Amino acid sequence: MNISRRTWLQLFRRGVRGLAFAGAWIALAVALRRPAAPRHTARPRVDEPQEFTFRPPGALPESDFLARCIHCYLCQDVCPPGCILMKPDTEPDRHTPYITPRLKACTLCLKCCDVCPTGALTRLSNKRDVQMGLAAVDETICVSHLRTGACGACFTACPLRGDAITQGLYNAPYVNPEHCTGCGLCEEVCIVPYRAIRVYPTEHVSEGVA
Repeated sequence: MNISRRTWLQLFRRGVRGLAFAGAWIALAVALRRPAAPRHTARPRVDEPQEFTFRPPGALPESDFLARCIHCYLCQDVCPPGCILMKPDTEPDRHTPYITPRLKACTLCLKCCDVCPTGALTRLSNKRDVQMGLAAVDETICVSHLRTGACGACFTACPLRGDAITQGLYNAPYVNPEHCTGCGLCEEVCIVPYRAIRVYPTEHVSEGVA
């Protein structure tokens, strides 16, 4: 039987379309059978009921700090990253400085300590002397600890990396409480919406709350 060239071309095009259609169905079937990738469904951090705030570097114990702070705003004015905020009028310690690491962390420049006129923030010459709080890792949501990824963001951001934060397999972070300053840079850059690493008041970590 003789088949014209035109007929051959028509048959060829039909065959190509058929193969493409079959390939699409095979790809869809494979995708449906493949298990879903792990995902975190925790609420965004902004919805968390307890949000810790911290005084700037060099702050005296709270009662002494409040007795000396004159609400001059100099610490806020000199802060390069703009992480120092002031308590609102509705708070009993209104117009006093605080830092929320999730929003903007401290870079440990120590300029706030230098400008404080009353000693509410004592002068520090070494960022290693800062003790604002203590970071802790939630290994149940950290992608590196779960081995669903190799992050390392907190380690990279840490100003004392290698001392305050060390890394294990898959860049899993570990906090050394002897060197952690509580600056919060690790919390600010954490890629997990719920924040797998957070800064806590030191007493909370020692009590095992973190």
